[in-house]
Amino acid sequence: MRISSLYRQQQLSIGILDVSSVEVLKEAVDWYVANMNCTLHVITLEETFEKEGLGSLYPDVTFICFNSLVTLGEQINAFASECYASCFLVVRSDLQILGFEGGSLMALMADKSHPAMLTPVMLNQDMELMPTIRTPYLKGREIEPMSFMPSIEPGSLTPNLYPVMALGLYDRALFQRLRGYDEQIMGEFYQLLDFGVRCHLYGFPIFTCGDFALRFLSKHSIIEDRSRCEGMERAYTKALSIHRIAGKNLVEKWKPYVDKELLKSEVKTKQIILQKTDFFTLMKEWKNPEGE
Repeated sequence: MRISSLYRQQQLSIGILDVSSVEVLKEAVDWYVANMNCTLHVITLEETFEKEGLGSLYPDVTFICFNSLVTLGEQINAFASECYASCFLVVRSDLQILGFEGGSLMALMADKSHPAMLTPVMLNQDMELMPTIRTPYLKGREIEPMSFMPSIEPGSLTPNLYPVMALGLYDRALFQRLRGYDEQIMGEFYQLLDFGVRCHLYGFPIFTCGDFALRFLSKHSIIEDRSRCEGMERAYTKALSIHRIAGKNLVEKWKPYVDKELLKSEVKTKQIILQKTDFFTLMKEWKNPEGE
């Protein structure tokens, strides 16, 4: 039993984002300790950790503490660097797992042609399905992903442009090879968009899986802040600067959103070699879930 437990621990680590009250966090940690036989990490503030004595309450849980509020991407990058499992699961303290077919999900991630990550079907507090599928779309010169409902059929895999709220099951080695979330982008939407688009452009898809479901305890809907933010030009530069024509990657500035330094130091030297497709081809070939 001990050997079996250690093997599972090496396969999966769970990171719980502390996004609500201390009481809600404790309830979440208690549930995961009782029901999930793998290593647990909690991403929280140092003040909360010390004030509540969380270390003594949960000696077998690893706490990743920040002195102040940081971006979602920075939190997940820290978790990915801290855990040593082949896959890591990102959840939040204000939701519960309704379905997690561990065997089939881990087998899918272990397959030779596995995706970059699997994202969950999400339900609100009233058990209503939420539109968490995002598809690539340009409105003028701006990226405006469209939203659709996912399939909830067992075993179903619906392509998704990026992980909403960063929730999902990640391949750790691939995540780090892709350099994770861009911490120089300050807005959550653009951090998630940047990561998801990079996965697809480099040939690693993201799917929402019908065997994986999460339910929010006190949310009726998800509202994304897509307003402009510091560093958003970095997302546009990586997503739209390369056009793939006749099997070759060509660089063209995407005005007005361009980071000239990033274009020179990364896109023209590294990304142009590694990119397998472009955003425009993604839009053309992407099949929306509702067949539109």
